[in-house]
Amino acid sequence: MIVIIGIFAGYLVGSIPTAYLIVRLRAGLDVRTQGSRNVGALNAYNVTQSKKTGIVVGILDGLKGLAVALAAGQLLGGSFWIQSLTLSGAIIGHNYPVWLRFHGGRGLSTAAGGMFAIGISYTIVWCLTWFISSKFFKGVLNVNLVAIILAPIILLMLPSAWIEAVMVRKVPATDYRFFSFILSGILLMSHWNAVKIFFKIEH
Repeated sequence: MIVIIGIFAGYLVGSIPTAYLIVRLRAGLDVRTQGSRNVGALNAYNVTQSKKTGIVVGILDGLKGLAVALAAGQLLGGSFWIQSLTLSGAIIGHNYPVWLRFHGGRGLSTAAGGMFAIGISYTIVWCLTWFISSKFFKGVLNVNLVAIILAPIILLMLPSAWIEAVMVRKVPATDYRFFSFILSGILLMSHWNAVKIFFKIEH
């Protein structure tokens, strides 16, 4: 029951459409119909041509993930899996907000924010992989995709001590690795169009 409450509460917080609200307020535009039509920080910047707007949206989206993960740790018993599944609910809420007919963002900022309350191995590996991949692949979405796919695989190969060294709480590396695959799976869903193009999957 606690897990269900956590996921549902995470979804509600995550579903707050930060980019939609801020772009509507600052520019009077519907971010869902402009640029890439993604309800996230990068498209908020592209649509408004304001770095400040993009940064604010990215920070607020990250705070959604951080807030639900911290709250789950303090209010719902604090186990690693309660925190992780609550964060998963927030990412899903961000990506598929009921208020915008399930048209949301891609969840990267929300995921990164939440991992600061759990452990940042995934975030570190993702960022390093993204940086290296950007030298070989064109397009932000393609580079995102490569980093999302490779991050949990790399975590499987890293020594457990390295993973546990940057955990916020004491959590077995095996559990963290397992969650990293769940996290990448959720993020892949929000990058599905990029997946189809990258792997040349037919409709």
